Amino acid sequence: MNAPTRQGIPLIPEPSAVRDRAVASLVRACIATGMAAVDKNIRASDYVRRWGDQNADLILRAVASPATIANTPALTQVAFAFLQSLVPLSAGAGLLTRAIGLNFNGAASINVPGISIPNADFVSEGAPIPVVQSVTSVGTTLKPFKLAVISALSGEMMRHSSAEQLVRQVLIEACGPAIDKVLFSSNAAVAEQRPAGLLNGIAALTPAAAGGQSKGEVLVDDLQKLGAAVAPVAGNGNIILVASVDAAVALVLRMPQTLQWPVLTSSSLAARTVIAVAANAVVSALEGTPEITASQEASLHFDTAPGPLVDFGGVAARPVGSLWQTDVTGLRLLWPISWALRDSRGIAWMTGVNW
Repeated sequence: MNAPTRQGIPLIPEPSAVRDRAVASLVRACIATGMAAVDKNIRASDYVRRWGDQNADLILRAVASPATIANTPALTQVAFAFLQSLVPLSAGAGLLTRAIGLNFNGAASINVPGISIPNADFVSEGAPIPVVQSVTSVGTTLKPFKLAVISALSGEMMRHSSAEQLVRQVLIEACGPAIDKVLFSSNAAVAEQRPAGLLNGIAALTPAAAGGQSKGEVLVDDLQKLGAAVAPVAGNGNIILVASVDAAVALVLRMPQTLQWPVLTSSSLAARTVIAVAANAVVSALEGTPEITASQEASLHFDTAPGPLVDFGGVAARPVGSLWQTDVTGLRLLWPISWALRDSRGIAWMTGVNW
């Protein structure tokens, strides 16, 4: 008698492998766009087909045709994977991947109401169950903004056999720290330009004094104060710590091992600064994938904080360089991304900690 055939267990790819493939699609779309700017006889889609990468082809088409998050789920994966790839250089990216994720789907804004959650209670057998209404209030409004950067890559880099790895690193280094700089600031929103920093309007807590306690005891006092501040929103956990480099090292080495709060490091924070965030207090939205355009014939104002190319006095901005003259391809990345704080009780911070 023949033994029954066993059904094979389907293989599920590792999340990291899925993320790497999605980010590779974005990088390949960048390279294809850049190479098409170099060689006008070949279209970007022709380069993409050499890789057989359907997602990269979707990214290229999304710029010119109405491919949206709603009708192209693969683009959602690419956008979120790119955000995840920024985590090694951006605590902000790490926080946003844990926050409540929304998308605009073409809307001009998203209204996020405040909701007072009703409390359930025990009732006797056969007794009527109470009806409790959830009270809603006017909450925050999530508006679309975009992160934008231009990187100039030499022709040798674009044609190099390791171009995919090099371009990937350029994109990560250009976008990661930019998110932290705005996300963890106390700056107000600027209409049509950028969202408010999470610390906007949030007063800093006073850290515990060094006194005669050990640094470990002072650390616990500060964590207790931060945790108590965000507990009404975080509940039993769901707290993330974001710290400057020096404070993050101290947290990892001195924080009680039984306390399982993730620690994210941001170089954009002032020394000895730590932030506690309830992940469910933050909402974010990604609108499609980063839009990529390339040129080898433009002139660029090479400045990290460029002013107008010609100011009111008629003086041209400096330095300005020609991409065509230097065999350089300019890659411009526009990434619609936004965030907002749902509940101001969900974030607390202090600076000048004594541990």
